[in-house]
Amino acid sequence: MNGNTVLLVDDSKLISGMVGEALQEAGFELLLAGDGYEAIEACYRLLPDIVVMDIDMPLLKGYQASRLLKTRRGVRDIPIIMHTSNSDDKDRFWSYNSGACAFVVKDFENIGPLIETVRKHIAHDEPDLKAIAEDARGLTRETIASALAEHLDKALFRSTVINQLSDAGKSIASLAGTARRVLELSDLASERQVAAIVIKSGREILSFVFPSARVNKEMAEDFLAVAMADFQNLFPRESLTVADTVYFNIDSRADWTKVSLEKDRLSSYLKTPLAGASGEVIGSLHLAHFQNNHFSASIEEDVAHFAATAGIIIHNSLLYGQVATMEEEIRSVFSKFVPREIINDLVARKSRTSMLAGQKRELAILFSDIRSFTTLSESNPPEDVVSFLNRYLETMCEHIARHGGTVDKFIGDAVLAVFGAPTSWPDNALRAIRTALAMSRALKTFDTKNINLPPGGFEIGIGIHLGEAIVGTIGSSTKFDYTVIGDTVNLASRLEGLTKHYRTRIIASESVLREIRAQRQDAEGIEFREIEEVVVMGKAKPTLLYSVTDDQERLFDENEASLYKKGLSMYRLRNWKTATDYFGEVLRTKPDDPISGMYFERCRKFQDSPPPDSWDLVERQLTK
Repeated sequence: MNGNTVLLVDDSKLISGMVGEALQEAGFELLLAGDGYEAIEACYRLLPDIVVMDIDMPLLKGYQASRLLKTRRGVRDIPIIMHTSNSDDKDRFWSYNSGACAFVVKDFENIGPLIETVRKHIAHDEPDLKAIAEDARGLTRETIASALAEHLDKALFRSTVINQLSDAGKSIASLAGTARRVLELSDLASERQVAAIVIKSGREILSFVFPSARVNKEMAEDFLAVAMADFQNLFPRESLTVADTVYFNIDSRADWTKVSLEKDRLSSYLKTPLAGASGEVIGSLHLAHFQNNHFSASIEEDVAHFAATAGIIIHNSLLYGQVATMEEEIRSVFSKFVPREIINDLVARKSRTSMLAGQKRELAILFSDIRSFTTLSESNPPEDVVSFLNRYLETMCEHIARHGGTVDKFIGDAVLAVFGAPTSWPDNALRAIRTALAMSRALKTFDTKNINLPPGGFEIGIGIHLGEAIVGTIGSSTKFDYTVIGDTVNLASRLEGLTKHYRTRIIASESVLREIRAQRQDAEGIEFREIEEVVVMGKAKPTLLYSVTDDQERLFDENEASLYKKGLSMYRLRNWKTATDYFGEVLRTKPDDPISGMYFERCRKFQDSPPPDSWDLVERQLTK
């Protein structure tokens, strides 16, 4: 102790680095610990002048470590500041209840107040260094756990055991590794000379044994024979094959196979079933000790609580192994949902760097969304909503694939489709239009009889835009998706949103129609109806919009289409009266046409209150 040393306890290297640097800049000498156990050991061996302790850490929570320190001579005099991102009253209560002298919430703006709190509490009477040195001689993780069992109440002790078992779950990929860690930790529930886990895996019996240094091979095998007999009683009618036993803690023991000259013998024995998360028994935990009647009722209770969590962890590791053996089959199943073109495109690239490289291409982007899906979700049971959505998405994806598009992603009930990547077609724009029309027609026959629909019925909106976008495998080094990004994608999404405003199902941008006409592609049977120029949110330049229909959904006949075009011409000449007359003529035969109705009302309003001459006739959308 030098009167200036701070022990910073935090399992986050980011927090330790940031806060530690600030403490050092403030003139303090810094010590670090990553969990509650390391904090207790550091208090005995490094003698800090103050401890800044996180609460939520693996193995041992901060206020549990604090409570233990405050019950031990010498180290009880070291002040502890709780430093946590949790600001709940319960965390403050447990922190102060554990003996902490202060509570500071983790926040970048709170680093200054934390340093001032450290300065305030670091000056204190020197603790009993002799007592600390004496207690430090026998300090191990096992003695710390023993002290926990002695000084903490049962509930707190059990939560500590569960925390440590949860850490054992990190070895889930290795059944042997998980079993070893569980057997090591079984000493927290009860002192034992030998422990074993016996489990059923398919038609096999797997056994793992952890003997102490005083138990030789002969004693361990006798113990295992008893354990096996008890295990067989759990599955009396099953014919199981016994696999080779895995022994831990014997690699460096020269006396493992020798006959013991000591008179020790295993005199106490305890067995406890192990069950998975569903409650199904998967095996058993077995403990033995040299002392007669060692396993008291209290110890049996602790072991039962230990086994309850240990069984779930062992079961999870078993399941993980089963999943791993099926990995190739799972890959095969999921590959059916990945377009072959994408797989071929990625495989053809020469390196990981090239796989993560993006390309700029001209793409047709189709964005679709279900109208009032939130209302639909709230009006139906979740399982019906999921079934309905899956059927809908399957239908839409079939039409996208049939026309050569690729489903980039689902965003809830929305679908983002790409035409032009990874495979590009000469008629990407026309393919996107034909896809949208096919999706629209599919609504007529889509089965909705078992779903409660919103007041407006089952309706979707589709936006289509053609332009440059970046396409490629985009993401991090550990996870990435083959996707498209850029302004073209955003604009397609905005156009889909405008279908609600103009009350039309499909809206395409001028760039789509211009490409189809420039390539002289056969768009027979498709009607592009000019709406107006709009500056969508996030854009500076206007986009000319067209509603799209086909022969089956065509709204106008030739005369009505002519009247509508004349109305638009008069509108652009600011001849509001004549424009109103033309749009009124359309509405006489098509009273439900929302776009003609919009222009009719707008022009009638402008007759009474004309817009300023500076207005460029462009609508500006301030929302998505």
